[in-house]
Amino acid sequence: MGIPFDPQLSHMFRALGDDTRLLILDELRRRNNQTLFEICARLFEEYSVTLSRQGITRHLNALEQAGFIVTAWRGRTKVHSLTAGPLTDAINTWLEPFREGDET
Repeated sequence: MGIPFDPQLSHMFRALGDDTRLLILDELRRRNNQTLFEICARLFEEYSVTLSRQGITRHLNALEQAGFIVTAWRGRTKVHSLTAGPLTDAINTWLEPFREGDET
């Protein structure tokens, strides 16, 4: 059995194909529910990422559209949270045929 074609899967892997987005996901894995300011500060402190807030926002939007993070408003503050389910589902769906040793 081949790998089932799923356009959403391509969209998800495209979202993962950026270093900054991977760093954001790792930061949210370490501490969920972070604001844009907190994410910008952590990326600068930990990885010397010097993107503008608008640049980080674009990456957050791409991750949200791919289903890897969700946002919620707490008063006037928007917080970002990791949703690991779509990430692990996408990877497992794609890897399953390789684990089974199916080469067709």
